[in-house]
This record gives sequence, C-alpha cells and structure tokens, in this order.
Amino acid sequence: MKTFFALLFSAAAVLITASSAITAPVDTDAVIGVTEPQEQIDLSFPESGVIRSLPVEEGDPVSKGQVLAQLDCRVLESQLAIAQMRAESPAAIQSATATLDMRRQRLSELEKLAASQNANADELSRAKADHEIAQADLQLAHESVTEHKLEAQQFEAQIEQRTLRAPFDGVVATITRDEAASVSPSDGPIIRLVKLDTLELVVHIDHRRLDDLKTGQTLSVEAVDRPIVGTGTIAFISPVIDPSSGTARLRITLPNEDGRHRSGVKYRVNLPVPTVASAPSPDAEIR
Repeated sequence: MKTFFALLFSAAAVLITASSAITAPVDTDAVIGVTEPQEQIDLSFPESGVIRSLPVEEGDPVSKGQVLAQLDCRVLESQLAIAQMRAESPAAIQSATATLDMRRQRLSELEKLAASQNANADELSRAKADHEIAQADLQLAHESVTEHKLEAQQFEAQIEQRTLRAPFDGVVATITRDEAASVSPSDGPIIRLVKLDTLELVVHIDHRRLDDLKTGQTLSVEAVDRPIVGTGTIAFISPVIDPSSGTARLRITLPNEDGRHRSGVKYRVNLPVPTVASAPSPDAEIR
C-alpha cells in the first residue's frame, strides 16, 4: 500500500513539473554586440596644400560648422578682397551715370534745335550715337559689378574647399597631420570625427526570435567587462536573413549623453523572454 501511494505522489509530481514547463518562460536570452559611434566620418582635403591652421586637438568636442583645419589660402584671400572691393565700389556706375546724363542733356538740346531747323544733322547724329554709347557703358558698369560679385563667390568657394568643417556635433577622435605639413588627396583622412552622445550596438540574432522584436522596442543592455547598464532602443531589424548562420542583424541605439558608455566595448543585449510553445497532446497525436 505504501508503495502504491509513493508511486502515486511521484506521478503527480511529474505531471505538475510537465505542466509548469508548458507555460513557464525559459531563461532570458542574451547576445553580444560591440558599441560604435552613431556617426563617424573621415575628413580630408580634396586638393594639395600646406596646413595653415589646425585649431583642434584629439578629444576636443566640436560643434557643427566649426573649422577643424584649413590649408594656406592667402593668395585666394587676397583675390577675394580685390573682387569684393571692386564689387562694392560705386565709382564705375556713378561715372557711367554722369556721362549718360550729360549725353542725354546734349541730345535733348540738339533735338530742340533740330525742331527749329537750327541744328546740324551730323552733329545731331553724333549726339544720338554718344547717348547710346553712354547707355551701353552704364550697362557694362552694372555687369562689371555683377561679374566681380561672382568672382568673389568663386574665391569664397575655393577657400571653403580648402577648409575642413565639422559636419555634426561630435568629438575629434584622431588627427593624422600637424600644422605646416604638406598634404595631398592621396594622403587619406586628416581628421576623424565621431558622434558619441548616442552609440549603436549591432548584434545578430536567430531569425526565430524576430517574432518577439519590433522597431522602437527597448532592451536592457550591460557591459561585459564593466558594471555599466543601460537601455537601448531597436532602430533597425534587417529584413534579410543570413542563410549561412540563420541570423538577422539588429541595430540598437544607446543614449550616452552622460558619456558613461564607451565606444568599441562589448555589451550583452538581453532579449525578451520567449514563452515555450505547448507540446501536442497524446490525443492529438493519436488522431
């Protein structure tokens, strides 16, 4: 009789354990990824020259549009100053306007005399020609001002082409040249700029876990070798599965305004706990 009850209790325990296994979640899954800057760019000069100014150092925070380096532009700056002076000078237009007024007055007087038969025909013809020439000279003066303005814009563009500016707020990661060094386009990047106030984690997960994930979902993350934790947000889930590994690529953004997280560090990404699917019942198998 005791043996019977012992077997009965053992069977009940097995049923309870099996029932729990059907509905209980499995342990939290985790994948490992490496942090990287959200934005990173290598800057170089498109033409050869000598570095005239390098006002930043490695590790400096910079703002969008800030000058990071500039080649020697003194010749272009002189040409720009001359073009701007000519474009802003009113002398040519004032002179042409005064000449036109004088020619117009002279023509008007001769036309009045011609009306009373007191003007020489040749003299009147010359006055008309002088008036037209004065009109053309005034037009040329205006066109000359426009031309000098365009020249100034051209020199400004050439100077800007020899200037490296920060395309976004970030931190200077590396500088490969010194001030006064000669550089050419073939030398490669001069400055590397990174954006670290937001990092990205790229991980690859089993495609069967995609049903538990969606863009905008938050996930807890933790550094593998440091006691640092955080919360990331899924920014992208690749729609393409790698056939060789059966994994999909996820890109997770990690806020880092306080600078606690470091770029290039391994992080553990905790995926949501999946629920184990119920196994088919014996009756279903018999059917």
